[in-house]
Amino acid sequence: MKKSGFFLTLLLLLFVVSGVNSQTVDEVIENHIKAIGGMDKLMALKSVKFTGKFSGGGFEVPVTYIIKRKDMVRMDITFQGNAQITAFDGTTAWQINPWTGKKDAEKLPKESEKELKKQADIEGTLVNYKDKGYKAELLGKEDMEGTEVFKIKLTDKDGDITNYYLDTQSYLILKESAKRKIKEKEINSETLYGNYQTFEGITFPMSMEIKEAGSDQTQKGVLDKVEMNVEVEDSYFKMPETGK
Repeated sequence: MKKSGFFLTLLLLLFVVSGVNSQTVDEVIENHIKAIGGMDKLMALKSVKFTGKFSGGGFEVPVTYIIKRKDMVRMDITFQGNAQITAFDGTTAWQINPWTGKKDAEKLPKESEKELKKQADIEGTLVNYKDKGYKAELLGKEDMEGTEVFKIKLTDKDGDITNYYLDTQSYLILKESAKRKIKEKEINSETLYGNYQTFEGITFPMSMEIKEAGSDQTQKGVLDKVEMNVEVEDSYFKMPETGK
């Protein structure tokens, strides 16, 4: 009787421990959605304007970054009186880069178009990932410089992989690592997120640090201002005609 009681207690303990550690990927993502504001607030978001600074290579430049539903994004960087514009209007990715000696807008390659479309995902790729054609897997927990994180592997229809590292307590994304194949070359990059702040019930990272594998160069971004549901016309994201 004593043995059966001991085994019953052990089985009960194992069941409780198993229940604690058996969160599914969808449960983790659901908690992440709640942590950044909840589905209702995220879906009500029509546009976001970020203003801040970007630094790297000894330079610091002001940046304006606007995302509008659906799948529109534009980033303006100003340096020495010149403006570099990178944008996606939902169909076409384009850029004006005066430092290449060209003043007219040029279409960007398919790889850039795909990456800009992901950046234009206003609520983030983890939200409604199945509807967007992604596959998500929970790879377990890891230690990230003393912080326990969930590791989620997100794979798109082309096989490109992005790993997200979410704090097991706050469910906020602390790191994102991406693997991309560009013209037969595999590119690995890493982005660290921090200084999360909440605006009108939605939480955003106000700092980021971007590193590319095999490079000593680090780019840092710091946001000063976040504005939601700003009025911006679709034409703002459209590629201007050549020579105009």
